[in-house]
Amino acid sequence: MVYSVQKAKAGKEPVQILEIDVRACSLTYGTGACTASGAAGTECFNSFATCQDQGNYANATKTFRFSSVPLDGLQGTGDAPTFPTLVGVSTTPTVLTPAKGFGIRSKVTVNLMDMPWSDVGIDKYRDNRTYNPLEQGSFWSKFMSRWPFYENNEIRIKTGYLDDNGNYDASNFITRTYFLDTIAGPDKNGRVSIVGKDILKFADGEKANIPSQSQATLLTDITAGATSFDIVDPQSQIVSGDYIRVDEETMLITNRVGDTLTVTRAAMPSVYSGKMTAEEHSEGSTVQHCHFFNAEQVDDILYYLLNTGAGIPASYLPTSEWQDTIDFGLENYLFTALITEPTPVKDLVKELTEHSILVWYDEREQKVKMDSIMWRAVDYGPFNDDSHIIADSVGVARDDKSRFSQAWLHYGLRTPVSEMDELKNYAAVKLTADLDAEGVNEYDQSKIRKIFSRWLPLEKQNVASEIANRLVNYYRDTKNAITFSFEPKDDSAWTGDRLELATRLIQDQFGATSLREYRVISVRERFSKGIVSYDYTAHSTGGIYEGSVSRYGVITPNSMGDYPSETLENKSRYAFVAYDDRGDGNEGFPTLDRPYLVL
Repeated sequence: MVYSVQKAKAGKEPVQILEIDVRACSLTYGTGACTASGAAGTECFNSFATCQDQGNYANATKTFRFSSVPLDGLQGTGDAPTFPTLVGVSTTPTVLTPAKGFGIRSKVTVNLMDMPWSDVGIDKYRDNRTYNPLEQGSFWSKFMSRWPFYENNEIRIKTGYLDDNGNYDASNFITRTYFLDTIAGPDKNGRVSIVGKDILKFADGEKANIPSQSQATLLTDITAGATSFDIVDPQSQIVSGDYIRVDEETMLITNRVGDTLTVTRAAMPSVYSGKMTAEEHSEGSTVQHCHFFNAEQVDDILYYLLNTGAGIPASYLPTSEWQDTIDFGLENYLFTALITEPTPVKDLVKELTEHSILVWYDEREQKVKMDSIMWRAVDYGPFNDDSHIIADSVGVARDDKSRFSQAWLHYGLRTPVSEMDELKNYAAVKLTADLDAEGVNEYDQSKIRKIFSRWLPLEKQNVASEIANRLVNYYRDTKNAITFSFEPKDDSAWTGDRLELATRLIQDQFGATSLREYRVISVRERFSKGIVSYDYTAHSTGGIYEGSVSRYGVITPNSMGDYPSETLENKSRYAFVAYDDRGDGNEGFPTLDRPYLVL
């Protein structure tokens, strides 16, 4: 059986499971590599906090499991059982804010009950202890002492159904992955609360900055004309060929011998059009190493920020999928920036998203995903009131606040140390306006979105124009913000996906229900009284009236075949250019529901 089949059955029994990974030593006390010694009963608990030979600690993973109903079949030989003490799971879902940063990141709160436990499957040396574990302490109180370094450990929420015989089958469950943030309790009533957050928590400013903070300093005062000087560099972070920043001056290191640097003063990459003056600097001033992104694609920058900068493992960063997004109209997005001071990875990623990019964490697939705001073929649907949407769950609002008719993209930052939010520090601004949207027959007003880009040098005028145009095309109309609920049988669409949906609350000018396209902004799982449902929020990819959005299509490459022989995916993805008569009796321009805006 598999989840997609079991979730559609009547009378299915839903179950929730929590798995917590902790770091545990794989060695045996006083044996082999472990040199610890002590009287029987004083052994460690195979955790770092209780280790008596930390120099030889051998890290491994140990998993604890908790469930909403008694069940077996999850744990391996020698593991503790699955404790049926899970009381409830509450999620705060990822909320996308297209082209405006990370949005709201997903979080899960799990409530459990504390209990006595015999330490079977937990304490390898329980038979040597001089006390009865069932009578001394409780599971969670002992857990907190044995594994106090729990933050950032992986936790998993499994939601699914027992098989037809009431047994656990892993294929009947979906898994959402988070990372442990806090554990509260147990309180006087034995309640424990665990909070997990999505993997993008590692990009927060208090955890990850690019570049890292330098500890190098000037050994002595230097004059404005000095091209060679000594530094104190305890971490050897300063490397020949790199840029450095001292106070408000950047320099290029042309050579390093020992702790002596030879530099080009007041130097910066040639893409910057401003001027910088060499200045005097005092002994002890910080010599900050910089990071230079030199005409790199968005996906490569994102990977560096999240992997090298935030330490997110490559397994969570699906670069091949990101490349598919780049290949669909973002090939020219080559960004350049010299980052001269420690800047939160979160802030740098937010800046990237303002260039028509979306970045979010999919806790179901355990992937950081990337997309653009450009129109693409829908992933799921069509859905409607009669067959899919839970009765009385639909709500419709108009997202007036997100609409704008003008995009002002400031680019060509004059120097890498210039303040980013001051207009005078930019060489150019690309202004794209939709005058029809501002006219008396439509919204009769202008609404402006300003973007300050450190990533686009002055030479990238065409890219700046492309981004501004795409933003205005996407946001020129008020969007429908629709909420609705699905039963598990229809839960395939998830945050970031595109779907088609028709509801009686959204009609055309004739009063007929019309099929519209939406992007899922957030999904919240609800588990109440043995019933699972999913609350969706989605925004229309076009405006609130029919026909207000156009399709995007990339000009077809020469290697592509003729339109009639191509796949549906390529027909949706590319704009095929042809004469009025393609030669097969059909019109040259594809007869589809909307024309293309060719990229």
